[in-house]
Amino acid sequence: MQQRKNRPRAARALDPQRNPRKKRWPDKKSVYRSKKSLTEEPDDVSGKGPTKAKVLVVHRTGFVRFGVLSLIAKSMQFVACGETDEAPLARELFVRHKPKLVLLGLTLRGGDGFQLIKDFCKLEPAAATLVLSERTDPLSVRRAFRSGARGYLAIDGAAEMVRAFDEISAGRVYVSASVLPLILSNFAAGSKRSHSSGVDSLSDRELEIFSFIGRGFSVSELASELHVSVKTIETHQMRMKEKLALH
Repeated sequence: MQQRKNRPRAARALDPQRNPRKKRWPDKKSVYRSKKSLTEEPDDVSGKGPTKAKVLVVHRTGFVRFGVLSLIAKSMQFVACGETDEAPLARELFVRHKPKLVLLGLTLRGGDGFQLIKDFCKLEPAAATLVLSERTDPLSVRRAFRSGARGYLAIDGAAEMVRAFDEISAGRVYVSASVLPLILSNFAAGSKRSHSSGVDSLSDRELEIFSFIGRGFSVSELASELHVSVKTIETHQMRMKEKLALH
């Protein structure tokens, strides 16, 4: 018995029979920090040095978004903060991340790009939207700028994107080289256009449908493309004919 009492204190503490190790639960502070790290953005999204300007990518085509994200990843000035092909989610991401720049396609799931541009301008006037679209007709370009866009790139001008971001970040307007001649020729012939006032009266959705019709889309193809019913497309067509006096 005497020998057992004189055992070193450290040895007794390591004896699993006498003092089994107690489970240690994380304290409240460590749990709070873990939860916070999952939901809170870091102060410096660039990791080191000055904070990069956040860019939200909104485009219906997956490979276009992938290409844009790859270009942004190579940039020293910009960082992607989110990407989607849906208009409702784009609004949510815009409010959540407060990007300085938005790269936007005009045709989206659940909405159209023209309305999104207006929404972004209302939510954060300082944010700048750069349109990246296959639609290079003067009507679409003009409508985009009237909605509040700061720049317009044709889909084949994606390589100009970083330069365009630099320009619109500085408060300037940017138009890709392939789109600019179309705009200039449209302005030059402005007085000769026969239905300009009627076209200006079209809503954003009607202008979108008008553009697709000009590219040869049928009613059923339009309905599938815009994720609406054939009846909805026919209703829009009827209203467009009235506004354009095409009875």
